[in-house]
Amino acid sequence: MPHGAYLYEIPGLTPYQDAMAIQQDLAGARSQGAVPDVVMMLEHEPVISLGSRAVAAEELLLAAVDYTRRGIDVVEINRGGRSTYHGPGQLVCYPVLDLQDHGKDLHRYVHNLEEVLIATLRALGIDGRRMDARDLSGVWVGERKIASIGVRCARWITTHGFSLNADLDLAVYETFDACGLGGAAFTSVTEELGTPVSVEDVRPTIVEAFAAVFDAEFEPLPVAV
Repeated sequence: MPHGAYLYEIPGLTPYQDAMAIQQDLAGARSQGAVPDVVMMLEHEPVISLGSRAVAAEELLLAAVDYTRRGIDVVEINRGGRSTYHGPGQLVCYPVLDLQDHGKDLHRYVHNLEEVLIATLRALGIDGRRMDARDLSGVWVGERKIASIGVRCARWITTHGFSLNADLDLAVYETFDACGLGGAAFTSVTEELGTPVSVEDVRPTIVEAFAAVFDAEFEPLPVAV
């Protein structure tokens, strides 16, 4: 029987720190059993986030660029992974789940997030894949990265999650060593299909894929929560 879960879709562009505050509130509520699993979906204002594995070389490269002038914030955060970009044209998903209901296995959880992304891309006509190297999480199209994953899990409650490039400006990836990949190429759904595909176009497909992979039955997050 599917798990009941809330879907929280935030319209417009959300400042990064606002989304982090909402996540923390939801994680606290989830840990107390006040709410079921909640999946947030949104678009961020332009931001580069530095995870726990971001290294000095990446930070030096970031320091060489005036991101403020470009309208991009740079923040240090408490998720795993290295550096990544979020901005308009990219769908971001933050699942706040209790992994005690999903096998208590963090590696399996990341694998399932990748499966959501691969299933979404398949439905859109794109062949997404995992990389063989264990430390290369996310989803790729050939040698081009299209989706990134960075998660945090505390007392089996998850925060952070994944991002899928729908129709964002890929030029930002030329300004820093995204994900510490040494300048690997990034791509988007629009780039692969050769036609504009917005976040709104992708959103229903990714919701359906998430529900299937995590055996969830979504309803909108009540305003009172």
